[in-house]
Amino acid sequence: MSDIFISHSSKDKTNIVRELVAELRALRLDVWVDEDNILCGDNILDEIERGIKNAVCVALILTPAFFQSNWASLEIGLSRSGKEGTLIIPVLAGITVEEVAKKYAFLIAQKYISLDSSDMSVGARELAKAVEGQKNRKRNDEPLDYQSAIRRLNNFDTPGTNVISILIAEYAQICKISVSAGISHAAKIGGAVFDDVYARARHPANPPNPNWLVKLDILAKRNSGLNQNIIEHLTALMSMTSTKYCDSEKDQKKLIDLSLAAVINWYTAYISVALWKGKEKDHYEVVSPGELSYQDFVDMYEIDKLVLRPDLIAPPDITYVWYQYNTYTHIAVRSVKTGGIVGYFALLPVIDELFQKIQSGNFKDNDLSTDGIRQYDLEDFYKLYVAAVCIHPDHQNTMAFNRLYHALIEMMYELATERAIYITDIITEASTKQGEKLCKILGLKKFIDTDISTELYTASLLPPSLRLNSLFGKKLIQFYQERYDEMRNLF
Repeated sequence: MSDIFISHSSKDKTNIVRELVAELRALRLDVWVDEDNILCGDNILDEIERGIKNAVCVALILTPAFFQSNWASLEIGLSRSGKEGTLIIPVLAGITVEEVAKKYAFLIAQKYISLDSSDMSVGARELAKAVEGQKNRKRNDEPLDYQSAIRRLNNFDTPGTNVISILIAEYAQICKISVSAGISHAAKIGGAVFDDVYARARHPANPPNPNWLVKLDILAKRNSGLNQNIIEHLTALMSMTSTKYCDSEKDQKKLIDLSLAAVINWYTAYISVALWKGKEKDHYEVVSPGELSYQDFVDMYEIDKLVLRPDLIAPPDITYVWYQYNTYTHIAVRSVKTGGIVGYFALLPVIDELFQKIQSGNFKDNDLSTDGIRQYDLEDFYKLYVAAVCIHPDHQNTMAFNRLYHALIEMMYELATERAIYITDIITEASTKQGEKLCKILGLKKFIDTDISTELYTASLLPPSLRLNSLFGKKLIQFYQERYDEMRNLF
C-alpha cells in the first residue's frame, strides 16, 4: 500500500512531478508514480486502478496540461469511484481555483494545496501532513500491524526506535504464550515511547529525575505534539497492569492493541518530523519485498558495473526473473533525494544441490535459474546464498550499508518468528569491499578460494555461529539458539 498516488499529465513530469516526488520521498512517504510502477507489458489501466485503490491519498497535480490529459481525467474518475476513505487532494500549479471550478466543480469542496515551483518542499510538507492525518483517522480503530510497525521503526535506526521495535517484536511473541504477560509487556512499550520523546525534549533547565506528571508538563511546554488523546492512550498502556478495565483478558488485550496502534502511529510520525527538523534525517529508505521495479534492477546493474568484475555480473533480465519468482531475493536501499537505487543485497534461498555446487567454488551467478531457487512457501529449513553485496561508490561511506544490514536481520527474524522459515546455513562470495564488510560483521568464516579468484565465506544458524552485535541481531541469534535447543535431535 502506498501513501500517495500522483495523478498528473506526462507533460508536467520533468518540470514539476519528479522534483515533487523526490521531496515527498525525502519526507519518508511511499509514493506511487507511473514511471516507477508501470513496467513494460503491464496493462496500464489495471496498474493505475490498482495504484489508486491501494493509496491512502490521491494528489491531483492540476495544471493547464492536466486539463488536456485523457489519462488524468480517467484517474480522477477512478479516484472518485474507489474505496471509501481515499482522500483526494487538489494540488494547484500555475492555475487558479476559478479555472479548476470550470472543469471539475466537485473539487471546489476540497481543501487545496498551492504548489510553488521555486520551493517544492513547502507543498510536499503540506501533502505529508494530509497523508499522516488520513492515516491517523483510519488507524485509530485498527489494531497494530506488528511487522509493519517494526519495519517503520527500524527504518529510523535511532537508539530509541531500535529498542521500541524490539519490544514490539517481543510483545507479539509473548501474547501468543500468555495474554497477561503481554499486557505487562505493553507497559514497557508505552514507557519506552514516553522516555524517548522526553529525552528529545531534554533541556538544562529541566528538573533532575522528574516524575510522570512533571515530564508531561515539560513536554506540553516544549510543544512536542503529545496531544491529550495520545496521553490517554499512553496512560492506559502504562496502567493496564494495575487497573482492570475489562472483565476478560481478551477484551483487555483489545484495548491494549488499540492504544498501542494509536501510540506507535503517533510516535512514528513524531520521530519522522523530529529527525527532519533536527537535520538528522536519513538519506536512504529500505525498499520492502515486492516493491522493486524492473528499472530498479537496471539501476542495480549499473552499480554492478562500477564495483564488480564483468564476469561476475548478472544482467537485469536474469536477476529480475529471480525476484519475480521470490520477492525476498533482493533487499535494496533507495536515495530519497533522487529516488534511485544506490545499494542492494541479493539473497537467494537455493536448493541443496546448488548450495553444494556453490561450495565447490565452481559456480557463476549467470548459470543460476529459478530451478535452483526456492520460494519461502513452506515451514522448513533453507540454505541462503548471498549472491551480491553492492553499493554505489558515492554511497559506500554512508548509512546505506547499515540500512541494508538491518533490513537483512529484520527479514530473517520475521521469516523465522512469523512463518517458521529457518536459515540453516549461509554462504557468500566476497567479491566487493562491501561484501567483505558484511562477512566481518556477521562473523562468517573463510571457506575456500574459488576457481574464479574470489573467496567463499560460510556460517551456520542452526546451531548459530554468526556474531551479531546489534540489539535486533542479538534477538535473532537468541531466537535461533532457542529453536536449535528445541530441535537439536534434527541436526
